[in-house]
Amino acid sequence: MNQLPNITQHATDIAVLQTEVRFINENIDEIKLGVKEVHDCLHKNSAETHLMLKDLQVGSEKAHKELSAKISTLEKWRWMMMGAGIVFGSFGVEVLAKMLK
Repeated sequence: MNQLPNITQHATDIAVLQTEVRFINENIDEIKLGVKEVHDCLHKNSAETHLMLKDLQVGSEKAHKELSAKISTLEKWRWMMMGAGIVFGSFGVEVLAKMLK
């Protein structure tokens, strides 16, 4: 007689444990799905970041080339002005004064 309530209690405990195991398995499946979503999101963000960096690099290279061309033009202009100054300076002050009058 003592054994019958004990068997019933064990059966109840087993049923409760089975329910908890099912619940844990469902939670694990949800966690796996969440991890997969996070992984996909990180992969997508990585790809987008890579494209943005590539675009930034292309834009930076273009800007540097444009700036280099401007600086080169200014340097040429400066050397031309220095050359003109040397030529006019070699004429002497009197010749320049006569030319300007």
